Amino acid sequence: MAEPVTVDDDAREDELALVRALRGRERGAFDRLYALHQERIWAFLLRLTGRRDEASDLFQETWLAASRHADGLEENSRLLPWLYTIARNKHRNARRFLLFDLRKRELSAMEPEPERMDVEDEIEARERAATLQRAFYELPDASREVLLLVTIDGMTSADASVVLGLKEDAVRKRLSRARAELTDAMARMERKRAPAGAVRRT
Repeated sequence: MAEPVTVDDDAREDELALVRALRGRERGAFDRLYALHQERIWAFLLRLTGRRDEASDLFQETWLAASRHADGLEENSRLLPWLYTIARNKHRNARRFLLFDLRKRELSAMEPEPERMDVEDEIEARERAATLQRAFYELPDASREVLLLVTIDGMTSADASVVLGLKEDAVRKRLSRARAELTDAMARMERKRAPAGAVRRT
C-alpha cells in the first residue's frame, strides 16, 4: 500500500519544483525564492555580523551570487542550506579583510591616550598586535572561523553551531582548541622576536 503524502512531502515537492524553475531560469522563479527565504537569510547575517550595515552589504552580495548561480543547482538541491552556505562564505571572505581593522579598533579602545603612552610601550603594543595578526593567520581555517564567530562577533555557541553545522559541544571544544593554538602561536612568535627586543632595550 502506498505511503500517505505528508505536509513535508508536499513542501519538498514544491521546493523541487522551484529548483527546476530556477535551473530553467523561468520568469518569477528567483522572486519566489527571495520571498520564501529573504527574512531568514537577513536574520542569519545580522546575527553573524552584529552590525546592520555590514549585514546589509553581505545580504546583497549573497542574493547577487545566488542569482548568478541558480541555474547551476543540482536537481535535488535543498535551497535554504544552499543560501546559508553562500551567506556564510560571503561573511568569511569579508572577515579576512576586516580583521586588521577590528584589531586596531580594539587596541585603540584599550591603549592609553597617545600623549600619555611611553614610546617603548607604544612600540611594544604595535608589535604585539602585529604578532597577534600573524599568529591568527597561521591557524587552520576551522580555528580562525570559530574565533571570528565567537570571539570577534560575540556569537553564542548555539548560533555558531548553526553556521558551522556542528553540535554546541563540538563548537565549544573547537573554540577551546583554537584559543590554545592561538596562544601557542603567539608565544612561539614572541620567543622568536625576544632577542631583537632585548637588543632594542639595551
